[in-house]
Amino acid sequence: PVALPSLLFAQSSKMDTSAGASPMWEDMWSKGLKPKEKFDVGEASPTLMEVLELKSLGDCKGKKALVPGCGRAYDAIALAEYGFDSVVAVDISATAVESAKAFLAESKSPAADKIEIICADFFTFDLEPKADVIWDCTFLCALDPSVRSAWAKKTLSNLQPEGTLLTCIFPICDKEGGPPFAMSVPLVRSILEPEGFQAAEIREDAAKHTAGGFAASTALGRWTVKG
Repeated sequence: PVALPSLLFAQSSKMDTSAGASPMWEDMWSKGLKPKEKFDVGEASPTLMEVLELKSLGDCKGKKALVPGCGRAYDAIALAEYGFDSVVAVDISATAVESAKAFLAESKSPAADKIEIICADFFTFDLEPKADVIWDCTFLCALDPSVRSAWAKKTLSNLQPEGTLLTCIFPICDKEGGPPFAMSVPLVRSILEPEGFQAAEIREDAAKHTAGGFAASTALGRWTVKG
């Protein structure tokens, strides 16, 4: 199956990484992963762009967004250009981070100075101040099922109490194993709700995410923390 990006991988013994870390992703990046190759979309996710075009996030002035498993940071740029004051993009692959910094420089985006790209393991990463919005796109689906609960807990710990988690639920399909592991709306509910998240909106007609020609359906989840 086509591999999709994740942060649960060690690229250096010096990095404080979570259990189950694998060097496969850094290995893939270090071999010269090109735009639109394998899991690299080559542009911001169509699912995210639809959210931004619909202005579903409202006025983001003064707010911070977090993008785990950022890859070349296409989505981070889109969020910064939308109006977030600060966007933190995280990836455990050092080569991915360097590629993101290079792409950001080449983009000549007027919002580039609002983006911070960090090489870190999401599972040991603590963001302060916490994010107002977290955008998870092809991150959860790349994680081993054994760490899904840990993903939900860490996501919650890095989100403001009144914040929003946006999930690109992809790939929705019938398949065994991964990555990418098959996703579904009920599955994501079962991961997030025990940690205190509730669905504010589920869109099963969301614009389709595309990666490496992998054919699958996409849904969008907007989640808030129960008061």
